[in-house]
Amino acid sequence: MTKINTIGIDDNLDRGRIKKLLVLGIIGSVLTGAGDFLVGFGEQTDPAPETLAENLMANVLNLSDTQLIAGGLFGVFGILLEALAFFAIYRLMADSSLKYAHIYRAGIIGYIWLAPIGCHMNIGILNIAYKHLLQLDEAVAAELANKLILAFYVPLWIMLVILWLPALIVQFKAFSEGLTPYPRYARWFNVFVGMIPALIISAIAGPETALGGGIGTMFLSFGNLFTFGGLLAALPSEKKFEEFRRKAEQKKVQSV
Repeated sequence: MTKINTIGIDDNLDRGRIKKLLVLGIIGSVLTGAGDFLVGFGEQTDPAPETLAENLMANVLNLSDTQLIAGGLFGVFGILLEALAFFAIYRLMADSSLKYAHIYRAGIIGYIWLAPIGCHMNIGILNIAYKHLLQLDEAVAAELANKLILAFYVPLWIMLVILWLPALIVQFKAFSEGLTPYPRYARWFNVFVGMIPALIISAIAGPETALGGGIGTMFLSFGNLFTFGGLLAALPSEKKFEEFRRKAEQKKVQSV
């Protein structure tokens, strides 16, 4: 029988540790959201963008370099804290389903690997380069930006989705199946649910406006903040954790 790697899973499902990680996730989500907002908060200058680069960066001329640099750096640190906090969810399901836990852990590793530098900070770098090239030659700026997006950013985002999407699905299934100490309704504290309000607010405000663009850029941060905040608010008592630990231990004994 193949032994399952248990890196990151200790013998004690510690409620206090889970709580601290969720608080860390909230801090990280706020930092990342601030970074997203800074990168997106600017009126669109092109009323009818044509190319991919023009669609993604239609507001770039109204963004200062300081704004873009700060937005990129906030996200790098915030996403790292979010990734560490995801280990709380990973640990919650580990006692009842190592299979789900390991799928989720693979998603966390992918998130740490790709999200901070590859998918967030590079957006700030691309915006700065595009902004300054745009003032020199619009055609060259659009051509270079499109090449960079298609050659580097799109593949990185596809890789992130491939690694992170299964983790989000597993999270929903684990909470739905009662494989954590939480009540089953906690399955709705998920990124997919949390990002919906941000997208709706952005659409109402108008994605072409500074406010709508800023909020729309924050949609994933909204999702993470909703996840961590909801799980912290619904955190079961120590008694519930103890009951869950006892049942999980009984199942392990019965399976031997």
